Amino acid sequence: MKVSRVGVVGLGGIGRVHIGGWRELGAELHGFDELPESRAVAQEDLGLQVHPDLASLLRSVDVVDVCTPTDTHAPLALAALRAGKPVVCEKPLARTLEEADELIAASEQAGVPLFTAQVVRFMPEYASARDAVAAGKIGRPGVMRFTREGGMPNPQGWYHDMARSAGIIGDVMIHDIDFARWLAGDVVRVYAKLMRPAGPQNGPTHAYAILTHVGGTISHLTASWARQGGSFRTSYELAGSEGMIDYASDQRPVVQTIPGTLAAPAGSSFGSSFTRELAEFRAAIEGGPQPRVTAHDGRAALAVALAAVTSAQTGQAVELPVSATPYEGSAPVAAEVASA
Repeated sequence: MKVSRVGVVGLGGIGRVHIGGWRELGAELHGFDELPESRAVAQEDLGLQVHPDLASLLRSVDVVDVCTPTDTHAPLALAALRAGKPVVCEKPLARTLEEADELIAASEQAGVPLFTAQVVRFMPEYASARDAVAAGKIGRPGVMRFTREGGMPNPQGWYHDMARSAGIIGDVMIHDIDFARWLAGDVVRVYAKLMRPAGPQNGPTHAYAILTHVGGTISHLTASWARQGGSFRTSYELAGSEGMIDYASDQRPVVQTIPGTLAAPAGSSFGSSFTRELAEFRAAIEGGPQPRVTAHDGRAALAVALAAVTSAQTGQAVELPVSATPYEGSAPVAAEVASA
């Protein structure tokens, strides 16, 4: 099928980012938001056709892009799938594994694709690292470290309601959970901690997790909503048997190996990574190759995130079932990123 008309459901912050990406790809844009005030604002400043209800939008578009709070992903995506519409769903795929399974089953039953928007896989500084690991540049991954730090969202908003969002783990850490799994395979054990510093914060603002991958790699993940001044910082350190890749968003990225140091590709803007992501989803819908992230990947990342929440709440490590073979590397994607 040809993707010409895209309906974005949820016209807040991430919805506007997706709208920018689809606009860059030349799509005819439609929108819907359950909040009347959001629909009114969008009608004024986003330059797209805003619909009064979901049914109206579904009748008017080829593809639906869900960009709403986490606990609404499943019912909205399910309605679109049952209407025969391919769906792009912002991460996490759903709030529960049962909901994720229902969405995947509905996609298969309707014969239309379902994609989880895990944008980190489309960022050049991350995709190039994955290529290096897949090509054996650092040997077999042994220990990996990831950080993701930003400012706090609305202290009274849904992000802090664990029943609705899975908190900082479901919103922030899940990016690095997905990336770690992309590099080193499925996660079989999770131990996590949540921290809430003294002050007016509504819910935990820091999370730390240790992941054990099926092939033996260990990942250390840190996420924070406490970074001051509105800045955002990410980093990773990938240590293998033959070298290391070391990146921080506020420093010049390099690839370090035992023979020497090689410059890594420079990163691109935040927005263009979303455009690449949406372009790859569109190509798959139109009959092209499978994208680098699927609904099953989204479900797997969600399973690890929820296990991390359980571990933090109980103080115990959580074991996960093995659903993939140990790490064996995979095909590179950096060339695809550069040409998208």
